[in-house]
Amino acid sequence: MSILSVVYNEGRKVYKSTVFWVVIIAFTVLPILALIKYVGSHDISWGSYLADILKTFSGLLVIGFAFTTCWIFGREYTDKTINDLLVKPVSKLYIAMSKFIVVFLWNALLAVIMYAAVILIGTYVGLTGGTAPLILHYFLKFMAAALLTMFVSTVSSFLANVAKGYLAPIGLIFLIVVIINVVDNIGLSAYFPWTIPGRLLSDGFISPVSIAILAVTTIIGFAGTVAWWRFAEQQ
Repeated sequence: MSILSVVYNEGRKVYKSTVFWVVIIAFTVLPILALIKYVGSHDISWGSYLADILKTFSGLLVIGFAFTTCWIFGREYTDKTINDLLVKPVSKLYIAMSKFIVVFLWNALLAVIMYAAVILIGTYVGLTGGTAPLILHYFLKFMAAALLTMFVSTVSSFLANVAKGYLAPIGLIFLIVVIINVVDNIGLSAYFPWTIPGRLLSDGFISPVSIAILAVTTIIGFAGTVAWWRFAEQQ
């Protein structure tokens, strides 16, 4: 079986699940809550609006992406389908990679939906100074930050496999949210993997040290997950 077939099957499993549509709806509705803050603020420019609201929503990407990642891997244990996967004559590397590909596509869709909602809100409010280059500039920055968030979310997939479910990774999400608030307050956001993508949105760049931290975190999560699936039959 080719990897494209495995990706297709994994995609169908996600697409037909209730969780997929619940998360899609959540990422569509939650940005609309920003109307409470910005409605009537006609004097705010598009640049200030996008810089502020996207930095705020970068935290939602951390929570959402960590959840989708751990759910795609952890559901095999809660649904008790892991044994069926392990005995199938399909490369375990293909299974792990297909899950990463599907979660990447899912998360990319969520990021695009969120940005579209943000643009619709700004249009509805009637902000000034909006140009196509400006909107494209912030879109590319937002998608770059989303990509970095996807990278560090590989830790959730590794933990989901080690803990054999998605409850432990969900607990990690709550811990990360608490730590994010702490490191932001004490000025250490450049050194915590889950706050570094947000700095890309606020500062426009990240330091070499932050890049190294992101790389190490991503490698640990990705390599750990792939290794687990590679030797899963022996566990």
